[in-house]
Amino acid sequence: MNAPRHLTLRERIYEEIVRLIVSGELPSGVSIDEKELTERLQVSRTPFREAIGTLAKEGLIEIKPYRGFFVRSFTPKEIDDLYELRKTLECFAVELAVPQMSDRHIAGFERILDEAVAALRRGDMATYGIRDKEFHETIAELSGSAPLIETLARLALQIQICRSIANESRDLAERAAEERDQILQAFRARDITRAKALMHAHISDVQQAVMARFQKENPAR
Repeated sequence: MNAPRHLTLRERIYEEIVRLIVSGELPSGVSIDEKELTERLQVSRTPFREAIGTLAKEGLIEIKPYRGFFVRSFTPKEIDDLYELRKTLECFAVELAVPQMSDRHIAGFERILDEAVAALRRGDMATYGIRDKEFHETIAELSGSAPLIETLARLALQIQICRSIANESRDLAERAAEERDQILQAFRARDITRAKALMHAHISDVQQAVMARFQKENPAR
């Protein structure tokens, strides 16, 4: 195995800001206090602004001239469009990944989904989010398509902001448990058509829950 790569200062700043955003500590639409954050992270303005520039390119930060940096905010249509794009890309990833799946890979998916469903049932949305992210990232990696992996990774960050905005509902647990069994069956059978249909349904289910919660909490939008 290759030794883990050491992150540059800019990369460490980038990852910490991402963590603050997806955790909700820096919520959607909030102004980023550059002085407070650079002091908190104990870094200078130059690498901080380099990280901000990367985040802006990835759609997580908005740079407003003469006003500063803001965490990206989303309209209902933007959220809906993100999930529609995600369905298309994730289903393509499944199509490429399923033929590459070994029994060991499927056992790994079973572990990840077991932990995700267990987290949902106890109301642990943070752990659920981590396991759900791991599930989708692993499928993307198995696709073997570098452009697809990169695009899905960028999209996933924006999806995480949407989910933190909407405070995704916890009533998904039992549906997620049912989806888990069906997805694993399709993987074991190497049934690409069935696996794609289940992935599409899974993302649609989450999309509807997020949209409903967002509209409830943001009626003016």
